[in-house]
Amino acid sequence: MGDEFAWNDRYAGDDAWNEWFDICSVAGCRPEFAVRLAEQVSSAMYSQLSRAGLSREDTHGDDPVAFFDSYFKLRGSRDAKKPLKSYFLHRIKDEGIDMVDFVCGTLFGSGSGRVRDIVLDWIAVLKGWKPRTVSDGEGRRRVVWENAGDENLASVELAGESDSLELIDEEPLRAEASRVLAEASRRARVGVEAASLLLYATSHDISLTEPCILSALGAGKSKAYAWRDKVMKALERTLKSVESGETALFARLLVASAAAHLPRNLRVELGVDE
Repeated sequence: MGDEFAWNDRYAGDDAWNEWFDICSVAGCRPEFAVRLAEQVSSAMYSQLSRAGLSREDTHGDDPVAFFDSYFKLRGSRDAKKPLKSYFLHRIKDEGIDMVDFVCGTLFGSGSGRVRDIVLDWIAVLKGWKPRTVSDGEGRRRVVWENAGDENLASVELAGESDSLELIDEEPLRAEASRVLAEASRRARVGVEAASLLLYATSHDISLTEPCILSALGAGKSKAYAWRDKVMKALERTLKSVESGETALFARLLVASAAAHLPRNLRVELGVDE
């Protein structure tokens, strides 16, 4: 590999990343793989965080690996490949890219890797700031934070197109997320509250066998999982017609919309407002 990837010297290995592509969860991989994946993801995430002018202390203990996994979480299940991952796998096979070059380049490349978008969305969640892209007189684009106050946060130059950073005004996206949730519910023939609960539980890795979830659904374990499969497949179909559907920001707003539909007592039991 060239100097572009030299900063990331913790490659977890082809076997580990192949397993992650199948599972889409670092913690869900075999222990020996999970440790190596966590080291690489953490190294890349913290490196990009530093480039943006923040330190580990600014995360207040938030787990970068969990946020990395959540970026890819809302597209199906272990049995149904996520659209974003399917696109990645298609590129790897179609272009004959070695896994090490793809992971350390496309995912974690120091100049234009996907990790940059993931970390910028992580900062937005941690700080409540909104990213905005601006261009200088020579056409170079960079990210600034429109409500960061007096924080000394470094601007981040963009080398290419960014999926999530063009989304400045969240209100239209919130309305679109609500519409997507309602449409997915209709397609799955499951009530909006049930669909919201299934989506929220899936995005937070909450087992559907929890008594409070089964009680709220009014269903047994088998039916709960069957409904979840229907909802996630309907959601995947619905998101194909949404321009911003594959961005981390839209995924976050979609989960927030789902949380808003949960009954108050269930929100308390699931710790939604903590």
